[in-house]
Amino acid sequence: MNSSKWKYVLIVLVLSGVGCQEGPTAPPTEGTDAKQEQGREPDEHGHESDEHGKEDQHEGEEHSDEITIAPEALEGQTFQTVVVERRVVREGIQATANIKPNEYKLTHVSPRIEGKAVKVIAELGDLVTIGQTLAQLDSIELGSKKSAFRQARTTMRVNKTNYEREKRLFEQQISSEKDYLDAQGAYQQSLAAYQAAFEALELVGLSHQDIEAIIGSKSGHHPLSSFSLTAPQAGTIIERHISPGELVTPRDKLFTIADLTTVWILLDVYEKDLAAVRVGADVRISVDSYPGETFRGAVMYLGNLVNPDTRTVEARVEIPNPDGRLRPGMFARSAITSSGSQGKKVLVVPQDAIQHIEEKPVAFVEEQAGTYEKRAVTLGSEDNPYVEILDGLKEGERVVTKGSFYLKSVMLGEKLGGHSH
Repeated sequence: MNSSKWKYVLIVLVLSGVGCQEGPTAPPTEGTDAKQEQGREPDEHGHESDEHGKEDQHEGEEHSDEITIAPEALEGQTFQTVVVERRVVREGIQATANIKPNEYKLTHVSPRIEGKAVKVIAELGDLVTIGQTLAQLDSIELGSKKSAFRQARTTMRVNKTNYEREKRLFEQQISSEKDYLDAQGAYQQSLAAYQAAFEALELVGLSHQDIEAIIGSKSGHHPLSSFSLTAPQAGTIIERHISPGELVTPRDKLFTIADLTTVWILLDVYEKDLAAVRVGADVRISVDSYPGETFRGAVMYLGNLVNPDTRTVEARVEIPNPDGRLRPGMFARSAITSSGSQGKKVLVVPQDAIQHIEEKPVAFVEEQAGTYEKRAVTLGSEDNPYVEILDGLKEGERVVTKGSFYLKSVMLGEKLGGHSH
């Protein structure tokens, strides 16, 4: 048979073999090869195992929670880790809280007399000192009082001079007793009118220095109707309700000044927890603006009335705030140390080891240098600087403290960039 015929026979045989493979075949007797090709092996009971597939899937899930930092990226970054361990922490009563100004150091500023705002100087957020001018106002009524004071003072001085002269003449038996008594009565009346005019100016808020300035000022140098609204205390302007040209009255609260070097934390303590709360109890406060940071204070006041709608009692905590970071209106979380609490030994980590991703607490476990695993955790009670771990970590594991925020940023950046581990 020549070579061309051999090629033809070979092609037919190959095509016949392909056709046989595409047709139905009997199941393999052993089954091992087919199952191994699919990545599954029978177990000792003859059932197929999908462990390989599950392992692949599990590895993918773990990989998505791992962060590997390249050595060059670690330059300039400082990582610190601590061992997850058991410590004795004091039990705390959790309560929601709101931050308010210290109302004992808060002042509403109003004019003592009706007037018109000419110039407003102070603005929201300004730090002011006691006696500082907040606004310039103009009052027709004040101008009339100042004018009456001037007139009363002049009349009193004239009558005083006349009285002293008549007294000398009477003592020398040159003037009659009637002239002396008339001069004395006129002086006493004018003195009473002067004192009344002086006090009228004091009632509208003028100091002795301001009144002396009225006496010394010349006509046209400074309008008698003009006056300054000044700060009665030092602090921060937290409210302003005045504009130039506006007519204001003593009923109007034009400015509110608060001393924010201390603030109040108002807590809602549930009725069921009242027995464990006492005045003087230690309180730990945390706010979202400063994650991982705790502010400390003590219960200064515990309300006597239960809110019938929420079944809570208001407790007040005073917190030092020298740098002004705690701002009125902030929402806060608090933990009150219950009275008689001896504490319990629980699994804890430092609070700065906890970060929040998608509003859920997580910690970063160091697997090896440069490789970290994000671990979702369940938090328990807090005892600054530690927080209880109910679930998600094991004793002896190492978690990142300093540098945990950097790892969070890296993970969030990769998610935003569409990458996954």
